[in-house]
Amino acid sequence: MRGVAVGRQGGGTRLVSTLVHNDQRPGEARTGGNAPAGLPTAAGVAAVTVLTSLPVFLPGAANGLICAEFGWSSLRMGAILAVYWLASLAGAYLSKRAALPRVLERTLAIALTTTCVGLLTATAVPVAGLWLSSALGGAVYGYTQPHTNALLMRRCPPRLRALAFGLKQAAVPAATLLASGAMPLLAGPTGWRTAFIAAAVPCAAGAIVLARKGPTDAPAAVDRDRAAPLRADPYLLTLSCAGFFGAMVGNGLGGFLVLALTTKGASLSVASAVATAGAAFNIVVRLAAGWLTGRVPRAALGALTGLFLAGAAGTTLLSRPGLTLLTVGALLAYGGGWGWAGLLHYVIALPYPGREQRATAYSQMGVSLGAAAGPMLCGLLFTAVCPTAAWYALTAAGAAAAACVLVARTRIPPHPHGTSADVSGAASNTVRRP
Repeated sequence: MRGVAVGRQGGGTRLVSTLVHNDQRPGEARTGGNAPAGLPTAAGVAAVTVLTSLPVFLPGAANGLICAEFGWSSLRMGAILAVYWLASLAGAYLSKRAALPRVLERTLAIALTTTCVGLLTATAVPVAGLWLSSALGGAVYGYTQPHTNALLMRRCPPRLRALAFGLKQAAVPAATLLASGAMPLLAGPTGWRTAFIAAAVPCAAGAIVLARKGPTDAPAAVDRDRAAPLRADPYLLTLSCAGFFGAMVGNGLGGFLVLALTTKGASLSVASAVATAGAAFNIVVRLAAGWLTGRVPRAALGALTGLFLAGAAGTTLLSRPGLTLLTVGALLAYGGGWGWAGLLHYVIALPYPGREQRATAYSQMGVSLGAAAGPMLCGLLFTAVCPTAAWYALTAAGAAAAACVLVARTRIPPHPHGTSADVSGAASNTVRRP
């Protein structure tokens, strides 16, 4: 039996004690005797995240080609992209209320099959299919994100979990780079439909592989997890709000950075290079944040706060003139303002062993809502006011996200299972569990 210190400790210490003492969680699968699955699981989850992100990033990258073919406005394409994030919000809400399946891989197989069908429909009947692909893709993305979070917590060893979350979330900017690179390689010579078909093929292949997976979790533990309720508490709500404000920054940046740089005198090639460098830096930051947290658990919430503040500093610099300041601002905004995602889902899952899916469904709902609201707010301010107003609005959102994390530090659930009632009646400062 292990002791988990929870009584009069500070919030950060409680979070760390959960990480240190939960060496093996109920229902956590192992391979090869006592060796956790680890990196192969993280890599597989990252691949699924890339593929289920493509229904929003491929239309965004092919925006000009699609609009030119059908005579659509940018507003219409923006609405198609917004549908993805609103459907993601609905999917995360359903995930919060759903029981965790015994074989998580089969749920992911269904998600990849649905994504494949949506992408192929978009190529066959684009006028309706692009809307359908966005809606289906967003719904399965939002639904499966909490499931893959639970998979990482169950299959990865404690010291690897934060890095695994960083790798998973690094897959999102990797998907943007993949979609952007597919346009000149595939869409330019043969049309944008080729890129969609090429993306559908690995979705179908991945679905076949995952559908063949069998159960690996202990039945008793999984049944207990299915029955475990989880109500929103201040920790969940404040970090979900942090995800909302942070996603406003990240997705507003992704939609309007190139436009903002070109309106300030940068050429399209220079603006695209800055945006690409920012996306690459974003990947590095997400991985580095996970690695740091795995090595120094006490740095988790502090690093999360610092990333939000760095992003706010970056969006402030984007309101200033001069290519040098704009480039530095773009790197800070991308690295900090969008580099927090893996860390956020990790720290929100950590105090709720066995219920990580339902806990991270809250943060995913906040992220999805912010992802839809950010571009819409930026578009309104760019059009009705001025580009500078949009960057100041995103700066305020980044500062609000940091403030939410600071509040969350004082609201960490004191018990490893997230129910303070079990602690209030304890006679000592240590709660024992098998």
